[in-house]
Amino acid sequence: MRTAAPERPRVISCAVAGLGSMLPWCGLLLGVQAVLLLPWPSDAYLVPSWWLWWAANDLGFILPFLLFSAGVRLTRVMGYSRRLLPTAIGLALAVGAVSYYLAAWGAPELESRYWDTLGEETVGQREFGAATPPGIIENLRAVENNPPSRYSLQVANPLQNPPNVLRWYLHLPFAMAVFGLLNALAGVLAAQLTENLGRGPRRNTLLALGVLGGLAFMGILALAGPVAPFLRDGTMRSGILGAWIPLVVPILLCMVLFGIARRRYVYV
Repeated sequence: MRTAAPERPRVISCAVAGLGSMLPWCGLLLGVQAVLLLPWPSDAYLVPSWWLWWAANDLGFILPFLLFSAGVRLTRVMGYSRRLLPTAIGLALAVGAVSYYLAAWGAPELESRYWDTLGEETVGQREFGAATPPGIIENLRAVENNPPSRYSLQVANPLQNPPNVLRWYLHLPFAMAVFGLLNALAGVLAAQLTENLGRGPRRNTLLALGVLGGLAFMGILALAGPVAPFLRDGTMRSGILGAWIPLVVPILLCMVLFGIARRRYVYV
């Protein structure tokens, strides 16, 4: 009697295919940003730790956006397999963990190493160490225990940092990781709903959903964030809400796509 071949290798290969779909977009975005930096020469470009900091910071931010394409790719290679959703969730959690680490730990540590290369002139801004979660929490407690006469976003004066902005820095990496998970699920749903379209219309529809969803998220992130209002007129907008409110975009997108899918496959 023949036994069925194990599905784990296929799941792994499908997950690798999902990751592979992210690489071209990742390279394109990083390449474009690097080219845009060239017109503004800086001595920082000569320091390897600056480039590592820049790459880690940007990767931590863009990876959640690229999970939409990973969800689309997984749907194409796995079809309606019962392992599709667990694989998509597992891949999104793994990429989200990498994104969180880069944004919350990796990039701040590399930033701190870069400031170390500048010597004594940056001692003040390194008072609480790297801007990792423990460093941000220590900074937040110091500001709350000894409120300054005026708040400021100057990196040289961490004791004047607004507490709402510090909370935003603390919550944003985790919120971005959750956004990546929702984005991957949206990619799966969108790919399933467009399977009957022609190759060109399907590609254009998926591209529009992914790009417009990402732009809408970035737009609300910019509007809800506490930095711009503080710089404009000193408004102390909630940093926690500013980090989590933008998730309304992928949640609504998933709800709409799921509602359409339910009507199509259940009631038809």
